[in-house]
Amino acid sequence: MRADRVSFINLIGGYSRENLISLTVSLYDELKETRLMQGENDRINTEAHIQFSELREKYEGLLQENLELKTMLSKEIDKNTLKTRSTFGRSTEKLLPLIDAADNPMDDQQDEGDAGDNPVLPERKSRIIDFPGKKRGYNDSESGTRNQKKKSLAASAEDMPKEILYDIDIKKLNELYGQYGWRIAHWHRHRTIEVMPSKYYVKEVYTPVISSGLEHSLFTVSYENPLIDKSMVSPSIMADILYRKFVLGLPFYRQSTDFRLNGMELSKQTLINWVNTLVPEIFEDIYVFLIGCLLKYGYTQNDETYIQVNKDGCGPGHKSYMWVHVSSELLDCNPIVIFCYEATRNTDHLRSFFGEFMGYLTCDAYISYQVLENESDGRIITTGCMMHCRRYFAEAFFVQDVASLGDDELLALKETRALMLIRDIYSEENQLRGLTADERKSTRATAVAPRVDAFFEYVHSLKESTEVFSDRMNKAITYAINQEQRLRRFLDDGCIPLDNGKSERVIRSYSVGRANWLFADTIAGAKVNALIYSIVETAKANQVNIGCYLKYLFEKVPVARDPKDKDFLASMMPWSAAYREYERVRKQSDLLLYRDMFPEPDRPRTPRKKDLIINLPPAKNSTPPPSKILPA
Repeated sequence: MRADRVSFINLIGGYSRENLISLTVSLYDELKETRLMQGENDRINTEAHIQFSELREKYEGLLQENLELKTMLSKEIDKNTLKTRSTFGRSTEKLLPLIDAADNPMDDQQDEGDAGDNPVLPERKSRIIDFPGKKRGYNDSESGTRNQKKKSLAASAEDMPKEILYDIDIKKLNELYGQYGWRIAHWHRHRTIEVMPSKYYVKEVYTPVISSGLEHSLFTVSYENPLIDKSMVSPSIMADILYRKFVLGLPFYRQSTDFRLNGMELSKQTLINWVNTLVPEIFEDIYVFLIGCLLKYGYTQNDETYIQVNKDGCGPGHKSYMWVHVSSELLDCNPIVIFCYEATRNTDHLRSFFGEFMGYLTCDAYISYQVLENESDGRIITTGCMMHCRRYFAEAFFVQDVASLGDDELLALKETRALMLIRDIYSEENQLRGLTADERKSTRATAVAPRVDAFFEYVHSLKESTEVFSDRMNKAITYAINQEQRLRRFLDDGCIPLDNGKSERVIRSYSVGRANWLFADTIAGAKVNALIYSIVETAKANQVNIGCYLKYLFEKVPVARDPKDKDFLASMMPWSAAYREYERVRKQSDLLLYRDMFPEPDRPRTPRKKDLIINLPPAKNSTPPPSKILPA
């Protein structure tokens, strides 16, 4: 570079002043043009950089949006899968049925326009999996329900009224086997269940009009319907109406239609008026008495569900709630079920209902229960529901592509492992049903607590791992860890159940009815629903005849009640000796009624020659002998 410079200096050294000025001007113009081009290039580069930054930011935004959309799509697919399962699949969370449902998903609805004459049904996939630690002969029941042996239809038929008939055609038997060539060895019994055409009738009570004195003054013997004066309502028809709606789930308008088809014009509005008038009047004191008994127990199971009330003063679509409070299924006491209507789901109801309560509330993770516990200064302790915990893991398992996995891969799933650990907890807990509270507590410490520890150790290991889980699985892990303290509390007391399944089973009965009658028209109607469901479900829990118990209340309460003395309420309970005797007497009287209606006939016997009247034909030219009846 230095040599070039020297040679350039030597070159221009001989130039004149004019040549040097001309060369300098030329170089200046070139420099100016070069600077202009450099400035333009800088501007272009700056704009290109700005555009590149904008495109890069837009690209990263699209990538993030695509990731979010994929996540949303995955969640919607999971929700749709779970919705399809809840609608069309088996309603179970047990591990083996869960695997079977995931292996054999519901097919999409077929096009009815297809002309396939012989559709090919897909082969049903089944697995035989030997779970580690599974006990021989163990029944895979994780729900904690009592597997009581139900009474068979044939056994129940023995206690029903009977119409006895003997089907024998002597003439036909004589044609087949010859007269006196056969005999009855024994009888075969064939039974069918029949229905009386109509069980409704009208009872007419006549009271005399008395004429007294010389002036023949007329006096009427007073008579008053104990339910509604000058009405045709009776305890039996009220019990039937309530049974059909709140046990069988038959709405009032369907009942009215059925009555009309059977020749009785009993309108829907009349039914509603009777129910809304009589139920609060007859059942209110019993309802309050049941609440008092429940709060004395100290152990309750609680849940809530929705009810739609049309005229509740809120906007369309507003949901009101039915709170359900049930005595613990492990208590050795008379079971009680209470329904409470509330316009909202906030904590005010719990504060009011459990005002001075001291004890345990088994519930789900709804925040209002925890708020009540924090406000109670230790009077109230909430315990968790393992069934809810298992439900989260079951949902996480079900959204996996289980059908494409082998048995080993299936067992290796984190969801499967968590469900198996919960299954082990139920396996041990279900064996303690027949024990006392103290025995159950001590046995839990040795048999159930290690299973619980193993489950939560595994859940914590999942939380601390770097493995990426599905959104459902993350929710399940978070729920288990957040509720660990409450889920462990059942180990501290033998009267605390492992889950809240009892209250959910009670709500299921209510939900079946709600699916039929859909809504309550007014707030008063919703409160009436709460009253009746409390009475009906309590009677059902005590295993009494619900229809008979409702009739008992309508008969006895108007006669026995005293506004100043509530002692009579104890005899109105479904577990009372007074009611048990009433039910026994009613059953006997019904049997006698049907016995008179269906008198038992004499059993036919084989015809014999000596039972016949012998008529010998007269001989010719002789006097006919007199006929003779042979003794039997």
